[in-house]
Amino acid sequence: MKIHIALDVADLARSVRFYEQFLGFAPYRVLAGYVQFLSDNSPLNLALTEQRGQTHGQAGHFGIEVPDLSMVEEALARTREAGLNSDRQADSVCCHSRQEKFWVRDPDGHRWEIFWVRERFMEDEYGGNQAGCCCAG
Repeated sequence: MKIHIALDVADLARSVRFYEQFLGFAPYRVLAGYVQFLSDNSPLNLALTEQRGQTHGQAGHFGIEVPDLSMVEEALARTREAGLNSDRQADSVCCHSRQEKFWVRDPDGHRWEIFWVRERFMEDEYGGNQAGCCCAG
């Protein structure tokens, strides 16, 4: 399992420099307006998305990346049995990846996802346009 944190940042280059120093490793992917820090040696999956001219210092969302689809399905069944409102997104293209996931909100409105990545796009296959990204908003 990996903990996923998505941060909206004002200056992507400045944030990349900070997180390279802070985490001690280079980004896994660098795309237009988007950088992902991901390492086999770290339990963290950190995504930075540049959002110029918007309020900063708040998390975009939180997530837990799991190693296979069955874990997404098990967690979804558990949350539904508990009566938590969930939003399933099958075969979703989001954050430069193809994913299987679902979303819930905690009592304070923080968005959490549990997801499995089918494919990570190593090139910007969507022209840098992530405005319709399932992670946005």
